[in-house]
Amino acid sequence: MNKKGFTLVELLATLVILGIIVGITIVSVTSSFRNAKDKTEDVFVNTLEDALDMYLDSDARKLSFKETKTCTLNKTHGSVNVYKSTNTLTFNDIINSSYSPLVEQDFVNPANEKVTCNSNVSVEIYRDDDFVYYYRVSRDNFGCLKNGGYITNLPSECY
Repeated sequence: MNKKGFTLVELLATLVILGIIVGITIVSVTSSFRNAKDKTEDVFVNTLEDALDMYLDSDARKLSFKETKTCTLNKTHGSVNVYKSTNTLTFNDIINSSYSPLVEQDFVNPANEKVTCNSNVSVEIYRDDDFVYYYRVSRDNFGCLKNGGYITNLPSECY
């Protein structure tokens, strides 16, 4: 006798195999999506860092600094003192500067497009005896970045 069709066991085995494949695919896609968001946020932070560097290269000489040192750094040519700026600087100041390396539209974190970052975040500016400028900004104050800590190029000896 010639029977056509699949048995119940064959159908169940096929469904189980398809379920395993779908489960693995969903986990992989979700992980890739999360990694892409993290990398996008890293690029956004790099944009902010580049803007700070450009601003400091062009307008930092207008800032004044405290007389007392904040810390001392050991460089290859010897020790240098680091001083904190007495000026209050925010990203709005950078946006409105004559050089203007940022615009207001840059303050939307592409990893979370629904949240506009706070551009009124204070930036601590430092300068050493060699006129190398440093910055430090709390990530928490932006209101759009997920990891705490700081955006900084200040050596760890100074904080």
